[in-house]
Amino acid sequence: MKKISIILACLCLLVTIGFSQSVDYQQGNPKKTQFTLEECLQYAEENNYSLQTAGLNVSASEINLRQAKENIAPSISASASQGLGTNHYQKSVSWNGNYGINANMTLFNGLSNYNNIQKNKLLVDQSNLELEQGKNNIRVSIIQAFLNIMMNEDLLVYQEDVLKSSKEQMDQGEQQFQVGQILESDYKMLQAQYTSDRFNMENTKINIQNNYLTLKNLLSINPSAEISIVRPDSATLFRSLEVPELQEVMNQSMNYLPTLKISENEVTSAEYDVKIQKANYYPSLGLNAGISTGYNNNNLAENTGWGTQLWHGLGENVGLNLSIPIYNRSSVRHSVQQAQLRVQQAELSQKETEYQVSRELQQYYLDVLSAQNDYRVAEAQKDAYEANYKAYTFKFKYGSVTAVDLIQQQTNYLNQLNRYMQAKYTYVLERKILDVYMGIPVRL
Repeated sequence: MKKISIILACLCLLVTIGFSQSVDYQQGNPKKTQFTLEECLQYAEENNYSLQTAGLNVSASEINLRQAKENIAPSISASASQGLGTNHYQKSVSWNGNYGINANMTLFNGLSNYNNIQKNKLLVDQSNLELEQGKNNIRVSIIQAFLNIMMNEDLLVYQEDVLKSSKEQMDQGEQQFQVGQILESDYKMLQAQYTSDRFNMENTKINIQNNYLTLKNLLSINPSAEISIVRPDSATLFRSLEVPELQEVMNQSMNYLPTLKISENEVTSAEYDVKIQKANYYPSLGLNAGISTGYNNNNLAENTGWGTQLWHGLGENVGLNLSIPIYNRSSVRHSVQQAQLRVQQAELSQKETEYQVSRELQQYYLDVLSAQNDYRVAEAQKDAYEANYKAYTFKFKYGSVTAVDLIQQQTNYLNQLNRYMQAKYTYVLERKILDVYMGIPVRL
């Protein structure tokens, strides 16, 4: 009895643990809290809700394909009827029953079933391509959210240093004001600058929280869950940002991008629709076969039993059904013409898609090169403005410049710092999106 109680307690514990794990999963609580970019991308592929929906669309298309294949198999059905009758004149009761099994199979219908199978295979490929396209969209969004976190975290480090300097300058200004070395207005400006720097830093912290909310939404993680990113090594990061040649980008992207393959499949799918419609011009031939039996017991006193009647009444049949279309008010011809028009529309759409993708890739490539140049210029300017700001900080300490001059140089430095951060992470983002377009695994 004691052993049974222990076993039941263990079972209850396992059920409770399993239930709590199920709840955590439904609420989007991840098992880990630190994510590299690669881990974010992998986690999203498995847990993002929109990608899960796209995965269900793939499963639905696979079911349709299996059904199309099974349509060429014979269909089998069974039937049974049982009746009871009475004859008041003869004062008799009769029982009767009929039973049968029938099978039907299409032998030829203008290859409609075959073309329908090929079209459904294409639709499976199409749904997989749409899933891959959805993954690319999620990848781009995750890269952007991840880099936004990195950018604001970097900016926060600089702002903390600036705030520390502002605090020292405000304290120094207070001492100088008390001994009459600077005006009260200068001291007030130093106080205002410190307050501005402090709240700029607080706003950056808020931006980081918003960036994390965006990332958690893309990963389908509970907004209240605590996660953090694992930053890549800066030296490794920028070694991986070399821009390939335009021709290499064009060749890899045009061979990979799901958008192009989707438009190509739409043409092929429309061509199968024409073949399916043309099948209605041809005769259809079907095979049917069956086996049936029955009994009729008109007199309960009759010696012939129902089993004997079932055996003697056993019969088989087999036959061919031929249906030849003669006139259908031109509906087939019009359906074929409509399907042919859809082929032409799909071909035009494919050409337009290829042109637009080619043009956008070339334009995007130029944007990457421009972003690279902007980053290099912004980095040099940031270093120059930072050196100038530090020089003015030193001069202010010894009374060589006014508070107005110092604040102006600090403002210039902070503005340039923001431009540098934007240029740096814009370049990283656009370069990594280029990898997505080329079908290359994204790494930082």
